[in-house]
Amino acid sequence: MAGAFCGRIASVSPTPFDVQQEQLDGGISAITVRGELDMNTAPLLERELAQALADSAALVMLDLCGCEFIDSTGIALIVRSWQQLDRDAGGEGEGRLVLCSQNHQVRRLLKITGVESSISMHEQRDAALAELRG
Repeated sequence: MAGAFCGRIASVSPTPFDVQQEQLDGGISAITVRGELDMNTAPLLERELAQALADSAALVMLDLCGCEFIDSTGIALIVRSWQQLDRDAGGEGEGRLVLCSQNHQVRRLLKITGVESSISMHEQRDAALAELRG
């Protein structure tokens, strides 16, 4: 068969979704996301964010460096969390949400949707944490 493709097709499967929360010095909640953040996995992140946002003066770093994909459900969840902190703090800025991501596609989507202009975003985790520590 001339022109037939004889190569092997590598199976492409996303990294399994995982979300972890850890408490850092200075009262910072660091939430790390790995895999694809979409309508199926967003509820797992929502639970972790709800715990972190229970305090109106919460300092939250959402680490999306291991996030391979994000859809509108994930973006809406991030924006709602940021709005909740802002609303609970009475607009005084007591609570803060900072993002960190090195993934070009995730950063590009957050920029296109305007999230990056409202919520501080860094490429490096250390820079995001430094901002929260002020």
